[in-house]
Amino acid sequence: MNFDEINVEHLKMDSFQTMDMFTLKSDYLLQLPVGLYRVIDFCELDLIVTKSQILQIRYIDLTLPLGIYVGQRLLFLYDPYRREIFSTHERVNHSKNQRISTVDFLCAYSRDFHDPDSYSLKTENLYKLPSDSYWREFGLPKVQSSPAFISRLLKLLDVSSFQIVSQKNRFFSDLKGWADGTKCEYNVEHNGKRMWSDYYTMTCHLSNVSESEFLQLITMIEASEELDGFRFLIETEACLLSLFILGDLKRGYGLGVFQYESETNREL
Repeated sequence: MNFDEINVEHLKMDSFQTMDMFTLKSDYLLQLPVGLYRVIDFCELDLIVTKSQILQIRYIDLTLPLGIYVGQRLLFLYDPYRREIFSTHERVNHSKNQRISTVDFLCAYSRDFHDPDSYSLKTENLYKLPSDSYWREFGLPKVQSSPAFISRLLKLLDVSSFQIVSQKNRFFSDLKGWADGTKCEYNVEHNGKRMWSDYYTMTCHLSNVSESEFLQLITMIEASEELDGFRFLIETEACLLSLFILGDLKRGYGLGVFQYESETNREL
């Protein structure tokens, strides 16, 4: 079963701001009837267990989706990207008044960025980000269609714009053609102080871009193999958050990386 293929129309939906193992077990998993279940995180975890064994699981990666099945029937789906839970039972003691910042949520369900080949340093230099930026990473599931998944993920995270630093090559022209065709607002600026440099920064604002146009954009970006060079911007309650997508989602090595100024972290 692939995360892209899940149909949750027959399940009841519940939303949350933060989730921890205690809440997940006591408010949801404890309500499951006694039986034999398949527990899967659509990445590595795939177990056949009893209800008591589910409650004894000491670690579940809450940055990944979690599905619980009886046979082929989905009883429970935890979706960290939408901040939603779909289930066949009501959650007990549910509070709809809990509100926290997006940055709090991302910090709670991410970990320190394991920086391969000083990616953060190169990116700070490329996009002129603060040298004391704070970097966090979270795992992404293995999916069959990475453009569809990434497109949905960026929409759910309320990505408002993106930037890329590139030469004026064919891909850059295609990107401008996409922006002109969708009539989204964008601007192109010369990158760096050296006027002989042929690199430019393009910024696109996505407020009026439809889902199909957004999917077309992500498909085009992924086909160019320049996805990890894109800076997706999220305007949160506390700061401007940058999101970078690294790795190969189709092989299960996808990674989301967040960057924001370190003084934001000190306020959390």
